[in-house]
Amino acid sequence: MPAFRSVAVAIDGSAPSERALASAIELAKLGSASLGIVGVVPAPRVYSDQGGAVLEVLAEDRRQFESLVRRSAEAARTAGIHSVTTDLREGAIVEEILSFLDQTQPDIVVLGARGLSTTSRLLLGSVSDGVLHHANCSVLIVRPAAKPCPAKTGA
Repeated sequence: MPAFRSVAVAIDGSAPSERALASAIELAKLGSASLGIVGVVPAPRVYSDQGGAVLEVLAEDRRQFESLVRRSAEAARTAGIHSVTTDLREGAIVEEILSFLDQTQPDIVVLGARGLSTTSRLLLGSVSDGVLHHANCSVLIVRPAAKPCPAKTGA
């Protein structure tokens, strides 16, 4: 496997995203690579004649993502990654991740197989699928841990 000079990871706070972050950290450590962490606050899909409520939701989401990105960067530095950058964006998730990849030009991006947007996945397609088909770099999609098969009895 070639050594990567730069690794990117997209995070959203879900369990698959946490697994993707751990994998990205390990990849970066293997090649002494830099690590770019991107989080995208989804654009609100709620339309209301009371715009203040939508702004409050967006502000709370932004605070949560700021904390998530900060904690992820701290975890990477604690694990021994010396060059860690972060980027927090707002908007359409796939488009913002692809824009981040275009700007940073990593060798590989790591994503969780499923994130927090299960409902929108049915309508729009998954984030990992969108990034996989349009990224300008290699893509590693981290799947959930395999569940053990039930033991077969008798036969």
